[in-house]
Amino acid sequence: MQVLTTLITPDGEGVLPGSPEFLAAIGDADPNFDSIAFAVKNLGFIKIQLIEDLVVEIEIHPRNVELPALLAVQQCLLSCTARLFRIKYLTTEWCSEISSSAERTVARLSEICVPAFTPPSSERFVVESQDLSFLFADDRNPMRPLVQKWRV
Repeated sequence: MQVLTTLITPDGEGVLPGSPEFLAAIGDADPNFDSIAFAVKNLGFIKIQLIEDLVVEIEIHPRNVELPALLAVQQCLLSCTARLFRIKYLTTEWCSEISSSAERTVARLSEICVPAFTPPSSERFVVESQDLSFLFADDRNPMRPLVQKWRV
């Protein structure tokens, strides 16, 4: 069985496991740990394995994936001739999904990698830096004692 493994960096570049580019990206020239799993879980790499031109396995940690890496993987999947696609992703535990369509796999990757929470924008509290020197000149301003205290 012929297996080809490629890693996609957070910048969207493809590197081979154990290559100097990969080792430089993880910051360890001689790792004594599972460097591929470390890169996927912690550094935002995406692992792609092509098995006999029949199955494509994608291993991903959605919380750490950057958009250029996701787009590079999706582009790769759309040009692939494989018949089955397996997505293995980490939430609180490893989950796995299988699809027979590249388009459905691309759509599912987009769904998985959406941020879980986006804080709503609020204009309620806006901080603007201001010159407080005008408060020192105004003896009647109720904020003057506070500014004097900050100055001390």
